[in-house]
Amino acid sequence: MSRDTLCGRLAALALLSLLVASPAAAADKELLDVLLSNGAITQAQYDELLQKEKLRESDLRDVLVSLDAKGLNIRRKDGAFSFNFGGRLHTDASGHFGSDVSDFATNGTEIRRARMHFKGTVYEDYLFQFEADFADNDVAVKDFLVGYSGIPNTTVLLGHQKQPFSLALEMSSNDIPFIERGADTDLVAFFVDRAIGLRAESFGDHWHVAGGVYGDSLEPDRIGNEGWGSTIRGVWAPIRSEDKVLHLGLRGAFRDPNDSRVRIRSETTHLSNLFLANTSFVGNVDRVFLTGPEAAFAFGPFSVGGEYNRVFLDRSSGGNLNFDGWHVEATWSLTGESRASIYKMKSGEFKGIKPNRSFSLRNGGRGAWELAARYAAIDLDDREVDGGRHGTLTLALNWYLNPAMRLMLNYSRVLDANFPLGDAEGLNVIQSRFDFHF
Repeated sequence: MSRDTLCGRLAALALLSLLVASPAAAADKELLDVLLSNGAITQAQYDELLQKEKLRESDLRDVLVSLDAKGLNIRRKDGAFSFNFGGRLHTDASGHFGSDVSDFATNGTEIRRARMHFKGTVYEDYLFQFEADFADNDVAVKDFLVGYSGIPNTTVLLGHQKQPFSLALEMSSNDIPFIERGADTDLVAFFVDRAIGLRAESFGDHWHVAGGVYGDSLEPDRIGNEGWGSTIRGVWAPIRSEDKVLHLGLRGAFRDPNDSRVRIRSETTHLSNLFLANTSFVGNVDRVFLTGPEAAFAFGPFSVGGEYNRVFLDRSSGGNLNFDGWHVEATWSLTGESRASIYKMKSGEFKGIKPNRSFSLRNGGRGAWELAARYAAIDLDDREVDGGRHGTLTLALNWYLNPAMRLMLNYSRVLDANFPLGDAEGLNVIQSRFDFHF
């Protein structure tokens, strides 16, 4: 074989590898014709390359790609496979003033949340989700789960996930109208935070129910055996339309802490390190029971709602303990967006406001403006435990620039407090947040 012939065949083989690897090159039928006429490829290879390209084009036509406020979305037309990439960035600033205990608080700025998530469906009926938070120069796994949705209006989830307890905790931090959740959620969050477990939920036109059995959360420094618990939440919405929603709920939870020590505390802000209510560690706890009702009513741009939470600590010695907390809140969309229209029966919760017109200097859109008010109280005093109590009024002004961006301003004032370090009544807290989520 001559050197020229050898070089020619090597060049043809290299070109063939490029054709197989590149759909754009394989689509060039004229080039394939030249190779066939020169004897560089056989008729069978010629036909095979053309057929492969047709298959690739068909595959591409079956895949839909979009980029919107929900992130990057890739799915097949038949719905058998889908993929979504998204995230959130919450940048906060806070300050305390006007009280003897102001000096105990940490003021400043922080990246409150810096999350990325990957979620989607596989073979139509199976789903997956992974979400991690990179705030505080650390990595924390939030959701890491797989699920099955092949039963109509029913989903079963296995992995690290939320426990279904209370409207305030089920709602995403992207959707709640306040920067911090109410103090009454601090009462229960220690027991019903994200954990590894099995959750099932189902819904109809006017009802939603969810329940699960859980171990503990992902903690790499855990020592000893884990505790376990179960939660259940039921929701009934007798009134549900585009303009009106009446939401009624009841929930309960059980927890075996295993460690026999529990601690409940309520912080003014995530950054502050100022706990106006704190039981410290309560020992000899065998079992924990949680219960409470919730209710909300939305009418057009207005909404009102509230929750009550009660915690029972069953102790082997020293007597049982009872703590409680509650909140009421109201919201008003100044630009007319309907609160009722963002209610989702599938999850029994309200989603975030979507502006009728996104803010833009080019087209005159002003976004959506929202006012909100909340009074939240927590009482951690019982028997020998002097955990303190306080009630806080919070006013909020939110500007939704578009479905993915929100500016938030909160003012809170402590109106009633029993705080061992000083007089906390009259404490003022100013908070702001830039919220970007997709």
